[in-house]
Amino acid sequence: MIFTNLVQANLRTQILGQVIEYYSQLDSTNEEAWEMIDEGVKPGTVIITDRQLSGKGRNGAKWQSKADRSLTFSVIIQPNNLSGSISGVFPLLSGVAIVKALQDMHIKGGLKWPNDIMVKGKKLGGILCESRIQGKSINWVVLGIGINVNETANDFGNDISGTATSLYLEVGNFIQRERLLAAILNHLEILLNDLGKDSESFDINKYWTPYCTHSNKQITFQDDDKVYQGRFIKIAKNGECVIEMNGTTQSFTGAVIKNV
Repeated sequence: MIFTNLVQANLRTQILGQVIEYYSQLDSTNEEAWEMIDEGVKPGTVIITDRQLSGKGRNGAKWQSKADRSLTFSVIIQPNNLSGSISGVFPLLSGVAIVKALQDMHIKGGLKWPNDIMVKGKKLGGILCESRIQGKSINWVVLGIGINVNETANDFGNDISGTATSLYLEVGNFIQRERLLAAILNHLEILLNDLGKDSESFDINKYWTPYCTHSNKQITFQDDDKVYQGRFIKIAKNGECVIEMNGTTQSFTGAVIKNV
């Protein structure tokens, strides 16, 4: 069980997490977030569940959480006159907030474009960002975040093949999920405030690149059904990745990095 009062006792935010809706079990925190938006919701509301049954990952992948082990939540954001062209920045800033929160707990994490949270070369969690654009402006954003926190080797079953991990497996002790959630929200609000101050000159690379696990490295990646190789250069202003191939640079929105 997540104790929401303990989360809020560790918050330094003005908006994020001031309202927390907790569910012991939920199909999808993102789906619940959109239903709440349609019914009327306070911006900054966090929806969290101890057990997510039908969570969505990127490109239709499924994300299921382990009861009382994972940290699975969604954050509802209402941007102020931000262009729809930069909606891809939100999941990147979320990743930065998570890595900064891990740093607070003396855990070194990294980011793999576009939405993977990495620890020691293994996937710790991921982010699914969904946005609703009205006209040319972003109306609502829902940030869905899933992090493996206290899973043991037995919790992963056949998936413990060297590609997935949890904080418990990496640091050797159980982590208080409430403290981690509060730290993520604290950092995320600071980053979102920076974005809102001057989105025109906002440089996502300043925030994201220092934590990238493959910056300026040769990578193998897939875009649609095609597999490419190239050198990861940077993040474009709109959140796309910029990759150098055969002496020229190209931007990709839906690329999935396979190997570094």
